[in-house]
Amino acid sequence: MTQEFSIKEEVYKCSKCGLCQSVCPIFVSVKNEMLLPRGRFIILNNLFNNGKKLGKKFLSQLDICLKCNKCKDFCPSNIDSYKIFTLLQSKYIKFHRFSALFFIAMPIISVFIKIARILNFYPDKYTQNICKPIVKRKKIQKSLNKKVVYFEGCFNKYINPSDKNAALNLIEKSGFSIQKIIHLCCGYPYLSDGNLSKFKQNAQKIINSVPDDCEYIICSCDTCFDTLNRFSDYTDNIPDFKRKLITLDEFLKINDFNFKLSTENVVYHKPLLRSSICYPLYDVIQINTKYNATLMENFLWYKNIPQALKKKLAEDIFYNNDQIEGKTILTSCLISKWGLLRGLHYKNINANTLTTAEFIELNSLL
Repeated sequence: MTQEFSIKEEVYKCSKCGLCQSVCPIFVSVKNEMLLPRGRFIILNNLFNNGKKLGKKFLSQLDICLKCNKCKDFCPSNIDSYKIFTLLQSKYIKFHRFSALFFIAMPIISVFIKIARILNFYPDKYTQNICKPIVKRKKIQKSLNKKVVYFEGCFNKYINPSDKNAALNLIEKSGFSIQKIIHLCCGYPYLSDGNLSKFKQNAQKIINSVPDDCEYIICSCDTCFDTLNRFSDYTDNIPDFKRKLITLDEFLKINDFNFKLSTENVVYHKPLLRSSICYPLYDVIQINTKYNATLMENFLWYKNIPQALKKKLAEDIFYNNDQIEGKTILTSCLISKWGLLRGLHYKNINANTLTTAEFIELNSLL
């Protein structure tokens, strides 16, 4: 079956029921049918039936998608919009703007953050929460036989190394040694951009870099975990990789990591791209931003999206200020942490944000 034919088959399965309306974060914010899977499938059906080519305007609007796949979860026909839009981007878009800008911007941002840390200069609370180190690495002295690989990710590498430090500390406190740290990008920018050739190359590099004798491949960022988990959709013969892949909170849970925490004035945010079981702290209330879509507040700034839409998406991050005022918000995603902090700063809400690893390392009584 050809790639084009499989896209047509998926598109033809759409019954136009409109259930995707209630769960698509973009549609919830802007109420534009043409940014909804159903609206796009109507256009694609018309183009396929009449033998017409995809126009530039339609292709540029494919960029306005978070790839969260909530529409698939609610689709009675189980249509995979994520794959359809990614394949269309891969086939028809020549210049992948988002991934190009992302990999240029991250090292530049990292330089400014390092300068801010050296000078101890933080113009506002948002900058301080992003730039100021929180957790230091505390390598234990005893020899540990059980081996794991830790996947660092771009945000830990360039912006928020304290999450990595906290995760590594917690892994070693659980009785495992860090066999290797993988410093490569998970490939989310490529996948979000539809740059599948680069995504597949990057996926193969990561798979080849994992030692055969490690017990786990641990991610403390849910976006990285979700992206690594999607390797099997585009790369063959990786059952061992997928079997070993695990989130940090799940790793701590199944290895009976015992900790006592004071969780007063603490709430938990479940990231939009969380595709695995969550293990939030036992007595922490889970909150929702508008459809958990904080990553709209940061990654979409790099994308080809109208300014009015960006502003609307930013305003929709929080809708229940009383639930979070004066509290610490925990999240298991580095992108979400940045997005939450931006949203708090934008709406002038007095709250703080930590990753789950940072919070446990800073507050646990072992």
